[in-house]
Amino acid sequence: MICPRCDSDQAYKVFEAEDGSWEVYRCPRCNFNWRSTEGEEVTNPSLYNPRFKLSERQIQELPPKPPIPPLRIREPGRNGQRKS
Repeated sequence: MICPRCDSDQAYKVFEAEDGSWEVYRCPRCNFNWRSTEGEEVTNPSLYNPRFKLSERQIQELPPKPPIPPLRIREPGRNGQRKS
């Protein structure tokens, strides 16, 4: 799979609908994500708007992705509601 944004050949399918009607793809090089149901101007690298393409230099200068914090599990009775 070719990434429409950076033309990398490393893009891969992340998820598929149970009925196969759509898929989500991700590029690990530039972190672009797209759905298979989007128009060809988004899914086809040759039709992707050149203003939004990323060069190697731009990819190298991308800020690091912030880490996703661990999920906080709420304790019973501590969800912001008063106990009766």
